[in-house]
Amino acid sequence: MILSKSVIAPSDAQRSRWNHDDFRRQKAVVKQFTERQQSTPYLIGPPNAGGFSVLKNIEYEDRLPLNATVARLSSFESLRLLPVVRNALYGRALRQLDEKRPSAIQALAIQKMMRLPPPTNLHKMKVKLKSYLLAAETGSGKTLAYLLPLFSMLKEEELQNAPAVWHLPERPYIRSIILVPTAELVQQVLVQVKDMCHDIKLASAGLSQESTRGVADGIRKKQIDILVATPVPLLKLIHRTSWNILEDCRKIVVDEADSLMDRSFKDETQEILDTPPRLETLVFCSATIPKTFDRTLAQKYPDMERIIAPHLHQIPRRITFSTVDTAAKPFFNDKRKALAETLYNLDRSDTDPGKVKRIVIFVNHRESVSGIVEYLNGLKIFTVGLTRDNSLEERSSLMREFIRPTPLLKDAKDLNLVTGSVKTLRVLVTTDIFSRGIDMQSVRTIILYDVPFSSIDLIHRAGRTGRMGRRGRVILLATKSELRPWLRGLATTINKGYALV
Repeated sequence: MILSKSVIAPSDAQRSRWNHDDFRRQKAVVKQFTERQQSTPYLIGPPNAGGFSVLKNIEYEDRLPLNATVARLSSFESLRLLPVVRNALYGRALRQLDEKRPSAIQALAIQKMMRLPPPTNLHKMKVKLKSYLLAAETGSGKTLAYLLPLFSMLKEEELQNAPAVWHLPERPYIRSIILVPTAELVQQVLVQVKDMCHDIKLASAGLSQESTRGVADGIRKKQIDILVATPVPLLKLIHRTSWNILEDCRKIVVDEADSLMDRSFKDETQEILDTPPRLETLVFCSATIPKTFDRTLAQKYPDMERIIAPHLHQIPRRITFSTVDTAAKPFFNDKRKALAETLYNLDRSDTDPGKVKRIVIFVNHRESVSGIVEYLNGLKIFTVGLTRDNSLEERSSLMREFIRPTPLLKDAKDLNLVTGSVKTLRVLVTTDIFSRGIDMQSVRTIILYDVPFSSIDLIHRAGRTGRMGRRGRVILLATKSELRPWLRGLATTINKGYALV
């Protein structure tokens, strides 16, 4: 396998997009980094160019002060959580971890969001909206960062307002909502919510585009503390209900918020946010802050409290990044040949001995998936494809194989059926349907078959590995026509811990 950090000169089309003097100035900026600065993980790395660069630049001064707060809040006991929530955290969410310490975003979010106790007589009061932005790198535990305060706030409200508000058998309600962009994320978040709610004694439900009409209508008759939903079916349910079904909803979390507030979902999401008459807490959660998303938040919620982890927009240092120059020998711009050689090398590597090696390949277009799957299976490399064309049941079944703990080779019966020489690999080819929020702790290697459209796509695709302290690798395949000037320093930018813009 040939790994290269070199870049071919920009094409004529790109020269027309960028002034040559500007490009030279960009290179000069890179040279101005001193060795001392390059060891500082918060500085913005070599400048990107063109449409790839879409992220808001988070200044160094805005990141550094957070370290002292994170260091001070080094245990969950130092955070204001109800004992029943803390016990469920240890007994459920963290039961398989040896080290039970909050991540940076968890410490910061809980400390900021749990400063004040809930008001009494909640059913009669209209409380001023408190809005938050939780932003942290992929794999940093953002889901728990908003779930733990949410659980504690809901239980505190019950303790203070139970006689007047909650547990009335004839009165259905929805107390809080977690919005996510896909049915897969509804399933994933709901599993975690239900697991902890079993001990905390809160009721939860899920609603997505895959839910039946009966499931949706049944929600109107239930007492639900936490509803995990995608926007469109929830909005349809709101429109079909003769009363305001969100009358008692005081808290909303918008997960993967940069996606739910972009053009695809923005109108539906905002209509949901405007529906509760007494919304008290609004949380936006994201691994990236695109410039357009930042402007939207500034306009709609100027008083929002921004809780930004120190390493936002960085690919974690535990992930190694490399580039395969497919224009070089022996590939001669044959990307499929380069992909096969990369997989053969991974099969022969001594990482994870005795275990199945799970690999996810990302492409930009779903039309590319079937051809790559057929090609790799023809080489006796066990490969499956996943796109929107698969049903939710099919997608869930395929994803389950890449989410569950890594099996030993001797236990992987499906791989033992492969008659070729590649015995250790299980490969999934997919698009960005699989790049957001899905927790693939057992995936060590990500291959970017296509150059991502933007720095956002790169962060989310790379973020499927190296999660919660685990190591991973990302390999980018690039042909001569795909290589761009900003790729010159991309591997260095990522491997030295610089933030992307």
